[in-house]
Amino acid sequence: MIISAYSRRLRLFGGFTVIALLTTYIHLRPQWKERSYEYAHTFNEIASTLLNGQDYNNTLYQPGNEGMVSQYHNFSSPCDSFPDSNGIVLVMKTGATEAFDRIPTQLLTTLQCLPDFLLFSDMEQQIGKHHIYDVLADVEESAKAHNEDFDLYRDQKECPVSQKSCVDAKTDSHKAWNLDKYKFIPMMEKTWRMRPGRDWYVFAEADTYIFWPNMVHWLRTQSQFSPKEKLYLGSRSFIGGTPFAHGGSGYVMSGALLRHLIEYHPGMVKQYNARGAHECCGDLMLAQALEEYEHVKIRQAWPMFNGEKPSTLPFGPGHWCEPILTMHHMNAEEISSVWQFEQTRKTERTLLIKDLFDALISPKMQDTRQDWDNLSDDVCYINPDPAVQGRAEGHLRDRQKKPEDMSAVEKEAWKSPEHCAKVCQEEDVPEDWELDAKAQKVIPRDPSHKDHDSANASDTEKAEDTGPSDAAAREAWHKTMSEKKKNRTCFQYRWHDEQCCTARSFKLGSPKAAPEEGKHKQRWTSGWDLKGINDWIDATGECTKVKWVEPKDD
Repeated sequence: MIISAYSRRLRLFGGFTVIALLTTYIHLRPQWKERSYEYAHTFNEIASTLLNGQDYNNTLYQPGNEGMVSQYHNFSSPCDSFPDSNGIVLVMKTGATEAFDRIPTQLLTTLQCLPDFLLFSDMEQQIGKHHIYDVLADVEESAKAHNEDFDLYRDQKECPVSQKSCVDAKTDSHKAWNLDKYKFIPMMEKTWRMRPGRDWYVFAEADTYIFWPNMVHWLRTQSQFSPKEKLYLGSRSFIGGTPFAHGGSGYVMSGALLRHLIEYHPGMVKQYNARGAHECCGDLMLAQALEEYEHVKIRQAWPMFNGEKPSTLPFGPGHWCEPILTMHHMNAEEISSVWQFEQTRKTERTLLIKDLFDALISPKMQDTRQDWDNLSDDVCYINPDPAVQGRAEGHLRDRQKKPEDMSAVEKEAWKSPEHCAKVCQEEDVPEDWELDAKAQKVIPRDPSHKDHDSANASDTEKAEDTGPSDAAAREAWHKTMSEKKKNRTCFQYRWHDEQCCTARSFKLGSPKAAPEEGKHKQRWTSGWDLKGINDWIDATGECTKVKWVEPKDD
């Protein structure tokens, strides 16, 4: 068929039109997608703001810590200020009897922001999307057989319902403790096999809280250590003269040390699995293995690695301007509270031990609390009656001051809570130079001045410039009082059963059960010398320099 010139031109035009449309579509399609995505993104942001962006009342905010934490906070983006932990792996150890009590709170707080971590236990379990590995699965049968320490391990596997229904964590706690010591060495091997080649390995218990901004900064910048060195860092304890890193306080191993321990000593794990029946503690066995095979000892980094929690931490000298890296014995509510504090702080500077006191403890301090134990036990004054001495705990009897070294107040401190309180009050420093100087009879007298006993406020102001001798005496007095404030040794007391004990630090403590009705047992009374505590804080001044602890192995 013959096609006319007009038809050919029409077909060519149609072809060009299709090509042009295709070209335009290909060119514009990415922009349409981008605009569509932007629209969706904007919509999601609006939805997120409406659903999750609300500022909630910060339940930590209260009179006394207004300058520390925000009154309201948006909790929808908890990981925005979380540090980059690349190259650092958290290894958290727990037990099947406690995992569902402790791990969920960890997952809801710091662990939600960690890109990589391992959970090990004595039974394989699952919590949501998170898997808990049985660290004892590969322990040789020869180490398990006829070993009572593994009775709980076997019983757990046979439980057809929840572990809580089969095992009483309180009455069977000794079984969990005996089994726990076998986890440490196999945990080293499994950690290296599952997460090889990392810079740092941070090991912690399920009731350990880690302050990650401080930890990351310390490991990367402040410690001046290299992960290529063989390093074992933590809070040092001793058993039988052997130093080891306390497991509950958390500890850190460098990648170089963990790699060498596992790859160069293949028989080490099996050897220590067999030794477990004859040792008390897994953290001790780990220290023994590191010294035996790697000739490495713990480097002490206490109090940054700490075995206490906010309510039991001994605030004061040695626990003030130091940064905090870990805390132990933290229950779910306490972990949540400290995480909330980190989230709602008004500053991003290094978190110090004093900050925990200012934000969490100071607002709860008061003169006295009944049915309370504030853990005062540094120096004790106990009724010398042999019957009372016999009822007192041994370590309290050992901390009694010798009668010949006691003041008149101290000799009567055991008689009542009021008498006990006077021990700390004896160290209180007067605030009025005029009154104290008159009491000491050191104010220079000038006949031309009015009698100091009848001086009013205006007279006192004039007296400040009575002469060079007065000014020098006043300055010397203030300096002496400041030193006394800074060097005081009594901050709080505890009285019970004619036993008075005082403390060289200040702690909050915890409740004590009240006596049952009808029984004549005496109540526990705890008190704090708030003036002395505030005087010490004022005399110590601001922490102008962060006291990073240099880890030492001596």
